[in-house]
Amino acid sequence: MTEPFARLDRFDRWIDRATGLVSGVAVLGLLAGAMVIVTDVSLRATGLGGVTALNEIMGQMFGMAVAATLPAGVSRRVNLRVDLMSGHFGPTLSRLLAVAGSIALLLFFAALTYYVWQLGMRFVAQGRDTLILQWPLGPTYVFAAVAMGLATFVQAAKLYRDAVCPPPNQAGRSTWVGIGMATLLGASVLGGAIWAALDLASLQSLAAGQPGLLVVIAFGLLWLAVLCQVPLAAATALLGIAGTALVLGLQSTGRVFANDAMEFLTNWQIATLPMFLMMGSFAVAAGISNDIYRLANALLGRIKGGLAYATIFGCAGFGAVSGSSVATAATFGRIALPEMAKHKYDPALASGTVAAGGTLGALVPPSGAIILFALLTEQSIGVLFIAAMGPALLALLLYFAAIFITLRLDPSRAPAVAIEPEPLGAALWGAAPVAILFGVVIGGLYGGLFTATESAAVGAVGAFLLALLRGKLNRGRLLEVLSETTGTTALIYGLIFGALIFSFFVNLGQAPETLARAIADIDTTPIVILTVLLVFYLLLGAVMDSFAVMVITVPVVTPLVVGLGFDVYHWGILMLVVVEIGLITPPFGINLFVLKSLQPDQPIGRVMKGVIPFICADLVKIVLLVAFPAIALWLPATMN
Repeated sequence: MTEPFARLDRFDRWIDRATGLVSGVAVLGLLAGAMVIVTDVSLRATGLGGVTALNEIMGQMFGMAVAATLPAGVSRRVNLRVDLMSGHFGPTLSRLLAVAGSIALLLFFAALTYYVWQLGMRFVAQGRDTLILQWPLGPTYVFAAVAMGLATFVQAAKLYRDAVCPPPNQAGRSTWVGIGMATLLGASVLGGAIWAALDLASLQSLAAGQPGLLVVIAFGLLWLAVLCQVPLAAATALLGIAGTALVLGLQSTGRVFANDAMEFLTNWQIATLPMFLMMGSFAVAAGISNDIYRLANALLGRIKGGLAYATIFGCAGFGAVSGSSVATAATFGRIALPEMAKHKYDPALASGTVAAGGTLGALVPPSGAIILFALLTEQSIGVLFIAAMGPALLALLLYFAAIFITLRLDPSRAPAVAIEPEPLGAALWGAAPVAILFGVVIGGLYGGLFTATESAAVGAVGAFLLALLRGKLNRGRLLEVLSETTGTTALIYGLIFGALIFSFFVNLGQAPETLARAIADIDTTPIVILTVLLVFYLLLGAVMDSFAVMVITVPVVTPLVVGLGFDVYHWGILMLVVVEIGLITPPFGINLFVLKSLQPDQPIGRVMKGVIPFICADLVKIVLLVAFPAIALWLPATMN
């Protein structure tokens, strides 16, 4: 390695350490805030009163803490990209697209920094403060702007690295499809910039006269940019800013962008997200996946196919604390696959069981995907969590049925002799803390004892104490938890900052209303339209991450579905179910490749064969959820 690149590597490592230290302190601040919330809940429960204006204190504290995770997220490149078309881009074109993506991210963070700084300075000058405690808002906004400015600096360093380092060492050449897509994207961006520079008035006139057309063009560019591997957060933000600026002007657009981002950042109810992420990381550190699997095996291991049933049950239990489909599949793949291989289970059945069980991770609450839908649609996180309970139980039972039918049709796919599991008492004792934690978090939410934010705080503190009491939080593991929480928090908040301004632009162009009117003119029933949308989401889920699907489509599709007469909570759960099915739908389902990576000797075709019974079960689940909305809506209707 030449000396300039060696110096660049050293500089990168220094940035990683510095931003990691800042974000680690920030995540510890989030944990401290969660402890304060738990203390407040305890004081109120004992009749001693709570902390005055806690929401104002925590809103400012959490806002600054989350902002401080952004530089580390940039340093670790936790951006969400869609690599569906990556095979069409050769080394040189891949490098050019990487540079373009880095430029887009730099512009995104620079715009965020500039407009939030302006807003903070205005609040300082005006003496703006909170309602009850008169806590000054300006310093919080300025702190967030400084953190975003640091993220901008780190992204500039990443851009420099992308520009000067050698192209990636990959085989193959760019196809005509890849070249055509990249050329069209570049020409569109360059052409729009030239038009704006030469005749901005005519472009603004067109945007004001035909806002719907502008939104359609923006969506086309968004898909093109995403398929060219431009980070989703940057693509949505820049298109949203550009489109809104053409209609309202750049100054007004900047105010909207900064206001929406900071209101989101300092809303203490939205702190649910990083605290549940922290809960999942601490729970994994505590070793709960092994506890859940041991319990499932103790309960179900004595019957034929017991390990397969136990894996599905274990994935559901693990999903209750991890909230991630891919993480659930990867974790239980490492635990269950060796056990099933040792006991001579059919490799296809074993792989299919773990891949399908992983989809329960995003459905069983608390779930990051459910929280994201709630934030994008401004719906109750708590109600959505409870609404997911019925469909999650239905999914568990249908997966059990899929295993049962598979073994009835071909008994050779599982051993004939039942496996002798460990004693039930020991397994129950080991899993009791996890069950209590889940019961307190979801039970308190259902019973009205906690708000969603309070339940997240209880979960985060409870998982932290569980890991601490088990002696699992050494220095290395604690740093890993802090790193995981930092990365995911920075990723999701970046996505939502982009989604907020893009959603504003879409609504400004009246796209949902226009689409609703167009569909209303079609001579068909709402259920047919819903079916078409579900097929559309099934296809999207097979090629894209669920977060990406929601950020791009929810602002337009959800108002349309609600306008057709469907309940927003029913739709939210139904959409999530369909998107998660895409994770195991051949040929692009992400969980299939996760399982393939854990079993290098198994052909991908065998893994795909193994999920077919579970896909059939999922299709039955969709039909039942559409036919009987009460599966999702009955429990929320009984909440206190």
